[in-house]
Amino acid sequence: MIQEVRIRFAGFGKEDDEWVNVKRYVRERSIPLEAAECHKVKVGDLVLCYQDRLDHSVYCDAHILRIEQRIHDIRGCRCLFFVHYDDDGSEEQVPLTRLCCRPN
Repeated sequence: MIQEVRIRFAGFGKEDDEWVNVKRYVRERSIPLEAAECHKVKVGDLVLCYQDRLDHSVYCDAHILRIEQRIHDIRGCRCLFFVHYDDDGSEEQVPLTRLCCRPN
């Protein structure tokens, strides 16, 4: 069984490659949810959340703290998800369109 893999980052050379532990740093891909799939997200779930800041915009690991369910309309899901970002400890309220989950 493979325990480590070499990662090459786009725009960097071989000298910047990193060896990482597969179990700790590599995971299944996460995919965006459709509006009708908001019921699949549960409190405590690990999700990938789009974090939009002044100095950067990236997808980060986050945990769902709370869900405010709302009636869907012509625009789709109107529910709000309260997340806690694992990397910096900040919290934010986000719509479903900013969440990605691992396929079940």
